[in-house]
Amino acid sequence: MKKILILTVSTLAMAGLASAQLVQESNVNQAGTGNAANVDQSGGNEGISDIDQDGDANLAEVTQSDGSSSTSFFVPANIANISQLGDNARARITQESDNWAGPSNTATIDQQSSGVAQVPPDGIPSGYSLNGRIIQYGSGNDSVITQSGNPNQPPAGALGSGYTAFNQQTGANNSSTILQDGFGDDASPYSDANVTQSGTGNGSDVRQRGSEALVDVVQNGDGNYSDVNQSANPEMTASVTQIGSDNESYVDQIARTVTAIVEQTGSGAVSEIEQIAQSRMSIATVMQGGVDQDSFVQQSAVSSEAIVDQSGQGNVSDLYQSDGMDSYASVFQSGAGGSSFVHQAGDSQEASLTQSGAGNSSEIRQGIDELGGLDIGSAGNLATVVQTSSDNMSFVTQLGSGNTAMVTQAVADGNISTVNQLGSGNMAVVNQ
Repeated sequence: MKKILILTVSTLAMAGLASAQLVQESNVNQAGTGNAANVDQSGGNEGISDIDQDGDANLAEVTQSDGSSSTSFFVPANIANISQLGDNARARITQESDNWAGPSNTATIDQQSSGVAQVPPDGIPSGYSLNGRIIQYGSGNDSVITQSGNPNQPPAGALGSGYTAFNQQTGANNSSTILQDGFGDDASPYSDANVTQSGTGNGSDVRQRGSEALVDVVQNGDGNYSDVNQSANPEMTASVTQIGSDNESYVDQIARTVTAIVEQTGSGAVSEIEQIAQSRMSIATVMQGGVDQDSFVQQSAVSSEAIVDQSGQGNVSDLYQSDGMDSYASVFQSGAGGSSFVHQAGDSQEASLTQSGAGNSSEIRQGIDELGGLDIGSAGNLATVVQTSSDNMSFVTQLGSGNTAMVTQAVADGNISTVNQLGSGNMAVVNQ
């Protein structure tokens, strides 16, 4: 039995202009199962929509467009709010404004899962416990998706998947927040978040708590910023791509089968990746392009790997992969400021560092724990440093047995290389 309560209010407001422009307003409230609400506010001026749904398998869709917003209104060009309580909820908001200098589009989706997500016999809806999509074009965009799962553990054999969210913004003062907070969500194992932004203000914060996770942020042009923070385990993956201008990115994934890949090209770049708490199967890849690069990776070992590739001008890099297992690290820097520091402690470490041109400097430490003491599990380490021209300088410190250090510095005045090895069966080769 389906219970439906629908309340719709339309408000038409006069702007006090000779040819009055109208504000469209819609409120929809639905309680029950399998309800659908579709609000279309296209081609008008200043749309406001609010949808509240309580029950399972509900669908809410809002479309707003505005071809000629009047700055006489004291509200954003379009406002849409969707609030859903129940499982297998789906929400879609599309907003478009041609008035690029005008007021904002604002969209908020708030979804909460109250029970076990089941895939219905007909396969509709998707089987995601919660599913939200926001698409915005033009002007001072802003967007929030919040999804929360049942805090209790799922019963055995519960079907369906966690939550998924997507946000796409193009043009002007972009910003986006996706928060999916479903530790122990009954709709395990899926979670997902995609943010695509293009042009000008950019921003984006994503936070996910738990299950298979995944985040994908692509930004393009101007004020870029991204912050991904996933925790409450397990699988996790994050990929951030930024292109052009004041790039920054921070990823912070507190372990389990993590992965993080950040690619930045052009201008202010900064990137930090920390995947700590015995960073299970690890992997972090940072690639940066021209001008003020900077990078910091910290993984707390187990199957770590980290590759940082920097190019042209400000370079700096720190990389630690601490106590034990299969560490591997590689830093390539090219041109100008240089400087790099790699610290690995314990087990089958290998570090490779290549620097090219201008103020190079380099340091690799292996077999030294975070307090500067000997890591007794350290043996068979390999450190390779290659520096080609300019103010080369290299320091390699290895503690343990069977270690190898190889340093190559291009023929030039002022090369400095220091290798310190403590233990037995070590080998050092320096070419200047």
